[in-house]
Amino acid sequence: MTIGNTYDIAVLGLGAMGSMAAWRAAARGASVIGIEQYGIAHDRGSSHGGSRIFRKTLFEGREYIPLVERAHTLWQRLEAESGTTLLRRSGGLCIGPRDGALIDDALRCAEEADIEHLLLEPDELAARYPQHATIAGDVAVLEPGAGVLDPEAAITAALRRAEAGGAQLCFQTPVTALRHDEGGVRVETAGDTFHTRRAIVATGAWFTDLLPGLALPLRVQRSLLSWFTGRDREAYRPEVFPVFIRESGTVDGWGIPDVDGRGVKVGAGPTAPKAWLDHARDNDHPVSESDLRPAEEFCRTAFPGLSPRAVAAAACMNSKTPDGDFVIGVPSGAPALVLAGGMSGHGFKHAAGIGDITVDLALDGACEVPLDRFSPDRFAGKES
Repeated sequence: MTIGNTYDIAVLGLGAMGSMAAWRAAARGASVIGIEQYGIAHDRGSSHGGSRIFRKTLFEGREYIPLVERAHTLWQRLEAESGTTLLRRSGGLCIGPRDGALIDDALRCAEEADIEHLLLEPDELAARYPQHATIAGDVAVLEPGAGVLDPEAAITAALRRAEAGGAQLCFQTPVTALRHDEGGVRVETAGDTFHTRRAIVATGAWFTDLLPGLALPLRVQRSLLSWFTGRDREAYRPEVFPVFIRESGTVDGWGIPDVDGRGVKVGAGPTAPKAWLDHARDNDHPVSESDLRPAEEFCRTAFPGLSPRAVAAAACMNSKTPDGDFVIGVPSGAPALVLAGGMSGHGFKHAAGIGDITVDLALDGACEVPLDRFSPDRFAGKES
C-alpha cells in the first residue's frame, strides 16, 4: 500500500520498457510510481514512428528466445485487456545468401524454438515476393507468425492498464536526483520526493544520466526512420508484403509494409554509417540529406518498384552497448535498482517480456529467465 510518497516500485522512464514494467507491477498488486520527463508515447526517444517489427526467428542468439516468448504472451494479454489491436500479422522474411550468417542463425533459432517457418529457395522467393530485387543466391526464411507492432498504441495501452491497476504516473516530470542503497531508493523531482523499495530504470537514451557511478559503456546513436512509396501501393500492404531483414552483401537493411498509408518503412542495416551523439538531447536537429542517404541507397538497390526518394522521415535514437546485447538485471553495486537499457536497436519486440522480467527482479529478487548474457556487471573492468 502507498503511504504518503512511499511506494513498492518506482519506474523511471515510461517508454517501451518502462510502460510495460508499470503495467506488470500494478497488475501484481504492487504500489507503483511512474515518472517520465516527456509526455505519453512521445517522439523524443526510441519508441515512435508507428511500427516496429515483431519476429521470433531471432539471429541474436538462443538467450533471446525466452524473452520473445514471454513478450508474445504478454502482447496478446495487453491486447485482450485494452481492447486494442497492437500486433498486426504480416509474416516476416530473413533474406540473404544460403550460407550467410543471417539465414543460418534464423534457421537454427526457428528449429530450436519450434517456430513455424519455411525456407524459400531463390525461385520461390522471386515468385512469391517480386517486390524484392533478385540477387543471385539469395534465399529467405519465412516466419508466418511475424508482423508489426504499433509502438505508440502499445505504450499507451500499457500505461492505461497501469493506471487502472492503481499506478500513479507523472509526466513532464524530470528526475533531478536518484539516491539508492540497500535500504531502498529516493527519487527527487523538481516538485516532490518519492521513497521506494526498488526502482526500475528504463530511461532509454538518457540511461546513464541518472547512473553515472555505474560507468556503463552505453553510447547513443542517431537512427533514421524513413518511408518510401511506388506506383503500385497495393503491392506493399501487410497482407502481401511481410516485414523483412535483408543481408545480401552491401544490400543491408530492414523494412515494414505500408500499415498506415505513409508508405513502406525502410531502414539501413547496422553496417551503414550512422551518427553518434554526445548526448540524447543532441538529437534535436532536422533530418538531413546525409541522414537519409543510407536508407535511400538501400531502397534503390533492394526495391525496383519503389522511388528511392523518401517521402517522410523522422529521427530516432538507439542506446547501444559495445556487444549489442541488452542490459537487464540488478548491478552488484546497486542492489535496489533494476536496469533495463542498452537495447541497441532491437528491443521493442521484447518490451512486454522485459517489463515483466524487471518486475520479477524488483519484487522477488529473481527471475526464471536466464539473464547472464544481459548482466550489467559484464562490463566491469573493461574499456568502453
